[in-house]
Amino acid sequence: MRALLALLLACCAPPVRAQNLPDLGDLPEPARYLAGYISGGYGWSLPFGGHWGDREAGFKPSPSLSFAASKRVDALLSYGAESFYGWSHKHRVLRDLEVKVFSLTPFIKASLPQGDKLYYGIFGAGVYQWRQEAFTSGGVRFGSDSGSSGGFNLGGGVSYPFWWDTMAGLDLRWHHIFNMKGENVSLDAVDSFNIMFVVTYGVWRDKK
Repeated sequence: MRALLALLLACCAPPVRAQNLPDLGDLPEPARYLAGYISGGYGWSLPFGGHWGDREAGFKPSPSLSFAASKRVDALLSYGAESFYGWSHKHRVLRDLEVKVFSLTPFIKASLPQGDKLYYGIFGAGVYQWRQEAFTSGGVRFGSDSGSSGGFNLGGGVSYPFWWDTMAGLDLRWHHIFNMKGENVSLDAVDSFNIMFVVTYGVWRDKK
């Protein structure tokens, strides 16, 4: 009786090929591709080394902003340009002495996805513009001054899925300016360590 029941169930079961499993090779190609990225960041720029980063007579950390746009070459590489602005490096002794730093640096970026995370390394080089506000020292009033110098930045970070198809994470960067020297303030080469929270949005385009 059990053998007869098993035979009836086998005859009633549909054949495996009747399940119409999809053939992955026949799926249409994606209609869009990831063309590049736009990102913005906020954080702190921390001077270190030399007179610029002296804890007693140097300059204090400044809040900072960054904005970048890049073009994706492949799953690993992208390139673009980034602007950075640290608007309040105040002197630790001379209260009205303040330095602002702006930069525009083309960069190359290498990305490594790991699950839902994205690790990356970045190198940029370009022009750093600085401005020293007017200040008083020893009873003498010194006027404002500005200048520009070449420089570079090097670092990396990690991003996680955030909100509305964006990624967010931590960016750590070393910025080096070759020569910050003016009529009133001479700091020679300066170094800063930047810690920033960065949000990145992927730009998608339709395939032609």
